[in-house]
Amino acid sequence: MITALLIATAAASFGQTSGLTPAGTLNAGLLTPGRLAPALDGGVYVTDQAAGQVVRYTADGSVVGTYPISQIPVGIGVASDGRVFVARQDGTVGIYDPSFNSLGSLNPAPLTMTEPNDLAVHSATGEVFVVDSGAHRVLVFDGTTGALLRAWEPKGPGWAVLSRPRPSLSTQA
Repeated sequence: MITALLIATAAASFGQTSGLTPAGTLNAGLLTPGRLAPALDGGVYVTDQAAGQVVRYTADGSVVGTYPISQIPVGIGVASDGRVFVARQDGTVGIYDPSFNSLGSLNPAPLTMTEPNDLAVHSATGEVFVVDSGAHRVLVFDGTTGALLRAWEPKGPGWAVLSRPRPSLSTQA
């Protein structure tokens, strides 16, 4: 129910304000819709962990394509040049072109990602921010080279400590 609301909300934010596609139609083919990211053309990408795929929709809810990700897609983000970053269940973040041909992956060296579950691409700098819940940190990568730039990690007393950072749904009365 929440996922259908999120997808309908995303469709509405892309300019569709009336005649929203019924949730049952929009979710056709999705087993477990997870995270979403806007596509450059006004559509949206949706991760589906159970099906091991990313589904791309137009703004009106038509399926543009389905892209299998054998490492199980979790989070997703899109760069201003159309490259797609996918946080995967195997502890990596894959980089894909708009047709989902693999371009490699982000390199967290000297660190190791343990549970990347969400990410965002900064529209001005191109930096990729990855939430690594298993390590309780946020990693920041150069979106062009894939190299690790910095990490926000728990530092102990006196510092803001991250404890399994995850996306959350805020509900206010």
